[in-house]
Amino acid sequence: MNNLFAINIFFIGQMILLGLFFRSILKSKQQKNFVTYSLILALLALGIQFCVDFSQFLKFNLFEITITSLLIVVYALLHFYNMLTGTKEYYYFTIGVVFYLLTSTILFLVGNLTIGLSNEFKLLSWILNAFLALAYYLFILLEWKISFSPKKNNI
Repeated sequence: MNNLFAINIFFIGQMILLGLFFRSILKSKQQKNFVTYSLILALLALGIQFCVDFSQFLKFNLFEITITSLLIVVYALLHFYNMLTGTKEYYYFTIGVVFYLLTSTILFLVGNLTIGLSNEFKLLSWILNAFLALAYYLFILLEWKISFSPKKNNI
């Protein structure tokens, strides 16, 4: 059974949720407006693509993966820029987002080029993506531990 529509829903949902998250922690009104308008434009572009050719929603859609992932990376880089002069809020989470989304996007883009290669090489790229996802979740865990674990008071 073809379940590629689920990954398309995942990427769109990830873009919306992480976009709203970064919008909530960005400092300036211009940055917040940039996130809002870029999310709307990306959703509009994807909506138009799906209206023109609905079969793209049922395929491994490289345009969607690229636009959703790179937008999140841009939002994370804006947050990094703000952290240069401010507090390091959600620092490890942001590192994980940038690292994972850039590398996985490259793997997904190269993935279509590996169709003619051996199964072992294709499997290697998916194992690498799984390892990168694990590293991403470890960054999230580290951030959670640092930001939300109770602090011990030394008396």
